[in-house]
Amino acid sequence: MHLSPAISLTLASLAAGAAMPSTSSSQTFTGTGQLRTRWNEGDHADLGCLTNTGLWTANNKLCGTFTSTQLGGSSLPVFSLATPAGPCKIYGAQFTCGQGNEAVAFGLWPWPNSIPGVDCLRWGQYGLMASSGRNPPNVEDPPQEIHLVSYIETGKYVWLTWGSLSP
Repeated sequence: MHLSPAISLTLASLAAGAAMPSTSSSQTFTGTGQLRTRWNEGDHADLGCLTNTGLWTANNKLCGTFTSTQLGGSSLPVFSLATPAGPCKIYGAQFTCGQGNEAVAFGLWPWPNSIPGVDCLRWGQYGLMASSGRNPPNVEDPPQEIHLVSYIETGKYVWLTWGSLSP
């Protein structure tokens, strides 16, 4: 898949299902949490979460548990992500977590076109995410692949945000 340079990493959020983790409006990616998908427009609705393998679901019972580990050497926060399935990475344009993955450095979106007051995940210069399946998924749908936006996807584009599970 060829991605346009204008691609940005954004993830959508889940609106139905079990209770979401409580998050503050300026939550950083630290400790243990969920990756929530929040619509990049309108009310920035929470359209779901990512599973332990990095798939997008609207079923909160399937949300993965992510651990963020801070990395040094940058003026902006840089961190790696892992789940019980393994390290998380972007391969091509697809977000995945699993054994055999080499962890990559993620960061926070530093530009003002994401969700105001909410930290959003970035990978390099990209951050906006989408799916080529049902976008966003319904609660009863199986989890589906999510990838960096190529602007040919229909439906909602999302930012990945942090839902802290740490006390």
